[in-house]
Amino acid sequence: MKNIFYRITVIIAVTTVIICGIYVPANAEGVPGTSANAAVVIEQKSGRVLYNHNADSELPMASTTKIMTALVALKYGNLEDVIEVSEAASMVEGSSMYLEKGEKISLENLIYGLMLLSGNDAAVAIAESVGGSVERFVEMMNETAANIGLEHTHFDNPNGLPSDTHYTTALELAKITKYAMDIPKFCEIAATKTKSVPWEGKEYNREMKNHNKLLGTLDGCVGVKTGFTKKAGRCLVSAVTRDEMTLICVTLGDPNDWADHTGLHNAMFEQYHQTELTSTEQVIDKIVVAGGLLGYTGVSPDKAYTFPVSDSDEINVDTELNQEMNFPIKTGDSVGRGTVTVNGEKYGEFNLVANSDIDLVMPDKTNFWSKLGHNTSYIFGYWLGLMKHNDE
Repeated sequence: MKNIFYRITVIIAVTTVIICGIYVPANAEGVPGTSANAAVVIEQKSGRVLYNHNADSELPMASTTKIMTALVALKYGNLEDVIEVSEAASMVEGSSMYLEKGEKISLENLIYGLMLLSGNDAAVAIAESVGGSVERFVEMMNETAANIGLEHTHFDNPNGLPSDTHYTTALELAKITKYAMDIPKFCEIAATKTKSVPWEGKEYNREMKNHNKLLGTLDGCVGVKTGFTKKAGRCLVSAVTRDEMTLICVTLGDPNDWADHTGLHNAMFEQYHQTELTSTEQVIDKIVVAGGLLGYTGVSPDKAYTFPVSDSDEINVDTELNQEMNFPIKTGDSVGRGTVTVNGEKYGEFNLVANSDIDLVMPDKTNFWSKLGHNTSYIFGYWLGLMKHNDE
């Protein structure tokens, strides 16, 4: 008798959890406009778009290009490499960290010059070193964009100097920044206000001050990059961290970018708050066999989802247990699936896993009948299980 319980399909008493409309009190009013040609605000961890103004328009992005340049350099380069500056790098027009032909400088310090001083010369020196040539490095930039899944971004150079086929969108630039901010060294460099590094051949150091003045004026600002050309106008990417949430704001062609970023960040932090939607510690459903007599366990998501939500959002966490289960069930076994949707859009999926074992072993007869006499649910569940087995 005992072994047959491993083979039967038992009728299981379950509760399917559907959480609808988890609202977090927030102020949804007062979101400012922007003077930008395009703007977007996303939350860094989830990538959720919180604000969108022409965010899919293809536009030039000037020196915010250098976010991708730094990303590729950090991904494929060695920070300790010492690079000899070429004549081509030293002669690049525009913003500069004043590299000199033949000067030797580490890749790490070049990236600081790239990000803090927006050095066009640093961009070329980095490209020549990491890619072997500027042309190959630009290919690496475009390959990285494709790997991220970008469809409306194309790079012609590593510094953002004007070119008809050098463009991105506010949303895709935000995605590049999101990707870059997964690299701790990028975050360290982008958040640096000032940096002093040795200057070969001189008795004094090269002093660098970050062009991003939001680092000193906007609460929680942690970067990331400024940009300007006559064709692109003023371009700015900023990241702000407050209450364990980081928002990335991008504006392209914005004559009032400092004020716009301050207003957008403050408004989005007022409206949205990080909310734990699922937790691996959360008992979100349960399996009960024969009223608990033959076994029971709680089940939990195998993934945690934390998400920025506002009071106007409708959040759904839906779960469904498997209709048929193979016994015994062991701790950690997958027993169902769940989804997280926000305003009808799916943002995540997870497995439901058992928190304890269900061995489905026949209990002691005396104890079994004693329990049956006190709870008819045991009788019903046990009878259905036996009937199912007999049908087989």
